[in-house]
Amino acid sequence: MTLFIACFLTVVTETAFFYLLGRRGWAFTTVCVAVNAATNLSLNLLLGWMKAKGAEISLLVYPLELAVIFIEFGAYAALEGPSKKLFWQTAGANALSYGLGLVLFGHV
Repeated sequence: MTLFIACFLTVVTETAFFYLLGRRGWAFTTVCVAVNAATNLSLNLLLGWMKAKGAEISLLVYPLELAVIFIEFGAYAALEGPSKKLFWQTAGANALSYGLGLVLFGHV
């Protein structure tokens, strides 16, 4: 259940973040919701699987989170065109949702 709560909170947090930054179009919002659900569930399932197999995942979280930023940015850039501003907005949205996850669920 925590997996789906974390996913829901990530989707809401990052979508709201982009909305507040003026990215309010239907297409962007749809891509934002879809890509965040996909990356959040994929990352958390991968980390859970690795942890269950006995892997030390604490050091893997940050490179994987960075990969998520690039994946999400790639999806947004495919829709709106790449820009430094969009990249940093994507990084900011992810930092915000990651920080919220730390507060609510702690570190892995």
